[in-house]
Amino acid sequence: MKNRSFNLVVIEDNPIVGKMLETYFQQSSQFTLLFLATSTEGFMDMWKDQRIDILLCDIGLPGKSGIEATWYVKRKSFATQVVMFTVFEDKETIFQALCAGASGYLLKDTPMPKVEEQLLEVMDGGAVMSPQVARMVVSYFNPMLDKQENKEIDRLTQREIEIVSMLQHGATYRAVSERLFISVDTVKFHIRNIYSKLQVNSRSELVNKY
Repeated sequence: MKNRSFNLVVIEDNPIVGKMLETYFQQSSQFTLLFLATSTEGFMDMWKDQRIDILLCDIGLPGKSGIEATWYVKRKSFATQVVMFTVFEDKETIFQALCAGASGYLLKDTPMPKVEEQLLEVMDGGAVMSPQVARMVVSYFNPMLDKQENKEIDRLTQREIEIVSMLQHGATYRAVSERLFISVDTVKFHIRNIYSKLQVNSRSELVNKY
C-alpha cells in the first residue's frame, strides 16, 4: 500500500478547513487530491469519469447534506470509500451516515497526520471513528451508559447545559460570553461548577465523556 497513491476528493464548505485539507493533501505521497468541492451539488458537477478511491466529506453542507452525498457516491461507485469529517454530531446523524455507507466518522479537531493515517486504514479495509463518536456508538448498544450520563447531565442548569453545548462545538470562553451576554469571569464560574458536577477536570475530558 505504501507504493500506491489513492485518489482523494474533499467536500468542505468552510474555507479555512478546506484550505487546510487542500494544503496538507497536496503534499501527501499517499493521496492524490483530485479536487475540493464546497457543496454536494458542486461535487456532483465536478465528478466526471475520475476514479475516486475515497471521499472525505463534511455533513453540514449548504444544500444537499453530506449524508445525501454519501448515498449518491455509493450508488454511482460502490467501491468508493466515504469518511465523514465534521463537528460533534448526535447519534441519529452518525447512524444515518453509517447507514448511507460511510466507512468512518472523524471530528474536525483530528490532527491532519492522524486524518491521513485513518484514511489509509479505511483504504486497507478498516473502519475508523474518533473516540467521542465511538463512545456514542457503544452507548447506542449499551443504554445503561446513557442513563448514567443523563443522570449526571440532569444536575446541570439550563445555562450550564448551553455552555457545555458551546464548548463541545469548540467555542472559546470569549465566544461563550459574547453569545450569552455574560462576562468571561461568569463563564469561568459556570465552567467550574460544570466540572464539579460532572466530575471532569478539563474541556477535553468533558467533550470525551459527554
